[in-house]
Amino acid sequence: MRLGLVTYNLAPDWDLDTLITACEATGFEGVELRTTHGHGVEPTLDAAARKAVRDRFAQTDVVLWGLGSTCEYHSPDPDEVRRNIQTTCEFVDLARDVGARGVKVRPNGLPKEVPAEQTLRQIGEALSECGDYAGEEGIEIWLEVHGRETSHVPHIHTIMEIADHPAVKVCWNSNDADVVDGSIEENFDLLKSRIGSVHMRDLYLRDYPWHELFAGLKSISYEGFCLAELHPPSPDPERVMRYYEGLWRALTA
Repeated sequence: MRLGLVTYNLAPDWDLDTLITACEATGFEGVELRTTHGHGVEPTLDAAARKAVRDRFAQTDVVLWGLGSTCEYHSPDPDEVRRNIQTTCEFVDLARDVGARGVKVRPNGLPKEVPAEQTLRQIGEALSECGDYAGEEGIEIWLEVHGRETSHVPHIHTIMEIADHPAVKVCWNSNDADVVDGSIEENFDLLKSRIGSVHMRDLYLRDYPWHELFAGLKSISYEGFCLAELHPPSPDPERVMRYYEGLWRALTA
């Protein structure tokens, strides 16, 4: 396992050089670039700009682990779902060109006007289609455990059974709802065979069984990144990152 940073909250305004320099200085080994942030790595980049991003990461040991899209497939409007699938494919092309491993997508709720089972199937089928496209490009799709009701891990499990594609994996999101009677074992077991990326919250603020999570990840020989999604913003972000890196080392020892 390796420690990385999601630009969400802590570093939304940093350009790419600032982000990489801060990671180099604080022991963060990888990044997930969340869309709309100051780094500017978006599907709108032309070929030259994409090459420049790839070359910049080639100059550092910091890994461009993933691209954090906001693509989602739960809408009852089929045209909206189709637009999100198309945008996902655009992010896959971007990931291929800049050297990222995967693209994070999400569910974001269950519409009340249709049965939950129908929406879960729709999300799973959309993910399978995205997985077909991503797999051909050597890119993974990571479904974040996210959203009102859709962050319920058994729902994610149902989606992943439908999206039975080797390029489609889960982004474990370290939500409070993972914890049942003080343990994440029940929910972790439902998804452990499909985990492709991990988001973490504030190791020093939240009541979450971090030792259990890291032990579980070691038990499945997880070798990807655990990405800090830190909030709220800090006036001294590098100090926060150094402190977080120390906690990470202590908890994963």
